[in-house]
Amino acid sequence: MAVSQMQRVRIFAHNSHRAFLVKDLQDLELIHIIKVSEEIEPSIESSLEGEVRIKVRNIQNDLTRLQSTIDYLAGFEPKKGLFKGGNPVFSSQEYENIAKDAENGKWQSVCDECQSMQDQLARLTNLEGRLQSEKENLSHWSGLDAPVEAIRDTEKTAIRIGTIPSSTYDLLISEIKSSGILLSVEVVGRSINEVGIVVIFLKSDEQQVLPILAKNGFSVVNLPITKGKVSERIKQIEKEYSEISVQREDIKKRSYQLAQHNPKLMATYDYLREILDQETIKTSFTNTEYTFMIDGWIKKDDVPKLNEIISKKYNELFVEVSDPTDEDEPPVDIQNGFITQPYKMVTQLYSLPKYREIDPTRLFAPFLTLGFAIALTDAGYGIFVAILSLIIAKRSSGGMKNLFKILFVAGLTTVVVGALTGGWFGIPLERLPQFLQNIVVLDPNKSQMLFLGLIVALGYIQILLGFIVKMYIFLKEKEWVGAFLDQFAWILIMVLGPVLIILKRGDASAGIGNVLLGIILLSALMILIFSGREIKNPAGRLGTGFFELYSRVSGTFGDSLSYMRLFALGLATGIIAKAINDIAGMLWGSPGGNIGAIAVLLFGHPFNIVINSLGGFIHSTRLQFVEFFTKFYEGGGEEFKPFKKEKVYITVSELEKSRTA
Repeated sequence: MAVSQMQRVRIFAHNSHRAFLVKDLQDLELIHIIKVSEEIEPSIESSLEGEVRIKVRNIQNDLTRLQSTIDYLAGFEPKKGLFKGGNPVFSSQEYENIAKDAENGKWQSVCDECQSMQDQLARLTNLEGRLQSEKENLSHWSGLDAPVEAIRDTEKTAIRIGTIPSSTYDLLISEIKSSGILLSVEVVGRSINEVGIVVIFLKSDEQQVLPILAKNGFSVVNLPITKGKVSERIKQIEKEYSEISVQREDIKKRSYQLAQHNPKLMATYDYLREILDQETIKTSFTNTEYTFMIDGWIKKDDVPKLNEIISKKYNELFVEVSDPTDEDEPPVDIQNGFITQPYKMVTQLYSLPKYREIDPTRLFAPFLTLGFAIALTDAGYGIFVAILSLIIAKRSSGGMKNLFKILFVAGLTTVVVGALTGGWFGIPLERLPQFLQNIVVLDPNKSQMLFLGLIVALGYIQILLGFIVKMYIFLKEKEWVGAFLDQFAWILIMVLGPVLIILKRGDASAGIGNVLLGIILLSALMILIFSGREIKNPAGRLGTGFFELYSRVSGTFGDSLSYMRLFALGLATGIIAKAINDIAGMLWGSPGGNIGAIAVLLFGHPFNIVINSLGGFIHSTRLQFVEFFTKFYEGGGEEFKPFKKEKVYITVSELEKSRTA
């Protein structure tokens, strides 16, 4: 209900003002700039876009280097606690100084050094991998005492080095002994599946020896080294391992030293992002040889501020402001009160309203919050959710901050609902302190049908609100027929129907009941006759009316029953909480059971809170999307995104003191 009014703004300026004007507009954060499709002078457009493209590519390369350095140094920054740290904060003056350093390229030396260290680490990792592989290969031959270059055939003897499966080694030895061949087999290494051997035999016996070796799975191996002893090479590899560790430690120490520059590198990154946005937005301008035009949207309330700052600062500049035409579809910015503003996030999850549409945020916020509270129905859990959400909200930003603001309000509401229904960490009502028992209005465990009825009634009221809002929209658009014949008639049925049922169950006079019944029947007849008023055929018109009336009745009934899921969640939360307490109670007092009971309580209740909070939020949100929005809301609006400074890593504060860690 609070869609900000927009106006179309066009700024015409001389080309000499381009860079300064873009920066000023980014600082002001007032205009949602749009790209104009038509090109006044294509050759000029192409030339300017070419220049911008080169600048953009250079800035993107710088950002890539900075991103790599920031990610690398992040691993060497002091670890931050769950509720400590946050984005580095710089004062405005500090940020200006960093911007000057960024223009002078002072950040590049740190990036170059970090890139060099990353390259060294990659080289050391590759070297370590090769050494590890070589050591594993050599370990099979650690028993080979002779230098590798000495292991070669002589005039009368032949030497073969290789492996044989462990399962056939004994068979090989047995067969060699039975053959009577003069042959030496020396084991120089073993693994789980293989035996490393050196076989020495006379060359004259080669035709007999080789078939025996092949038969038993002998495989010739070329040693990884060509000279020296295997044992000496293994020692050399271990020495190289030590040298790699020393080099890694030196790089690590230097990285810890450079990590202190990371907050400033983050600020530099954000500054260059601003410059990138300034260059990119220029492609949305319409250009001539001497002038350019910026086209966009601005909130109506911000127009005086724009005129005051821009028009006074620039002489060769003209600002044109106009109201949107019927064909225009301006971007949407929805503004709500302090409490309901975070709920804008939920609206955005579904879809923003169109510019001329009603903002549903204030309408659904109370129902979403109350639905969450009913899904938990435990005051103790509500306190836990509220405190945790408040802490996280203070350490978060953007959508995450809004989510936990919603959960904070929902947690407080849960405390109220839980106290009124006697829910305190699953403790039975009769075991609660007397003052807590005194404030209980309804015990869901004893009055389940009443609890269910109240929840369904809540859903019925919200659905009724949806039809009332739809009627309001029709009236606003001067659709009188639709407002009264379609919406008002059905609203009468929804309002008077329950009243009639209550009167019938009470002692009210029959006359009042008959009057109400007559109004209801007349309203139903209006829907029956006029729902298909655009259809000329009487039978088709009446059929459409019957179908519409049936759809309204069955749809409203079904939508109202959908709220029963909150009833199920509320009971489930209490039942699980009581079960956790019962399990802990059974463990308490048994040998070693006290620790187990405490563990059950400390893990069980938080788990129950998380699971049912998640279920409560999801189901309450679903009810808004499926049961409520469908009565009046269309959505599909474009979000109002003013050209502004987008910070990724840091926060700039107007205070002089900064926090960079």
